[in-house]
Amino acid sequence: MLLYHVPCLLTMANDSTSPRYTYLTHLLVPALRVLLGIRSSPSHDAALLLKGAHPAPRVLNADNIPPDSPFILVVNHYDRPGLGAWWGIAPLLCAIATQRACEPREVHMAMAREWWYPGGFGRAVKQPFTRWLFGRIAKAYGTITLPPVIDEYHGTGALAIRRALALTRGDNPQLIGLAPEGRTGHNQTLCEPPVGAGLFLLLLAHDVIPCLPAGIFEDDARVLTVNFGTPFYQRVPRHLPREVRDREAARQVMVAIGRLLPERMWGVYSQPVNQAIRQLGTD
Repeated sequence: MLLYHVPCLLTMANDSTSPRYTYLTHLLVPALRVLLGIRSSPSHDAALLLKGAHPAPRVLNADNIPPDSPFILVVNHYDRPGLGAWWGIAPLLCAIATQRACEPREVHMAMAREWWYPGGFGRAVKQPFTRWLFGRIAKAYGTITLPPVIDEYHGTGALAIRRALALTRGDNPQLIGLAPEGRTGHNQTLCEPPVGAGLFLLLLAHDVIPCLPAGIFEDDARVLTVNFGTPFYQRVPRHLPREVRDREAARQVMVAIGRLLPERMWGVYSQPVNQAIRQLGTD
């Protein structure tokens, strides 16, 4: 097992047992670049962000990251009050950029193109603002902005999906990353991805690119931890009905992620993750 603390995070906070995630003044320049839509390095700015994380996040099994071949990064969606989802993504981006021996080293993460609000001030002001802000983030970091998974947006993500698929084709496929669930489950446990997530992953991989699973969690000492698993190819028979292929592809990915998490986080995938671990032990 390869374990290291994210480079640039060597200073640990000793004055408190509670984790602290703060936004320091050295983030002003990256924030300005984002607001202006200036192309930036996600891993570089992630390292700057993590200087405000105490204790320092740790990375497990980074040697599972392919050094020179493409992959689809699949992770659980992890956040809680005081810990936004971007804090868990940041050490993943840093570790991947460090381990990669050649380009591409940056990951094009998929994210919602806006936060949805049912009405009132949120609908009138916050939602348009997040749409603008997330558009700036996409321009700066090359993120893939997808519509929120609600009926109102059904059928509106075709352009974003085509862009994502184009990134994985050609002579130099790019690195794509996404959290298939799109949200964090109850008590940070795994939950089922929305309909279509499995098929989207199959299209991205198109039978030639493996998935690189990673689990994000806080350990018993409340240290933010990311754990990389072994890359794998999704194996879903083409003759199956579309909805069955979708569910099976999503299940394979979520089980692979679940194996990298503490048992308390397996959620709705407790049984298949347990079965997969037992099967691995008998092979």
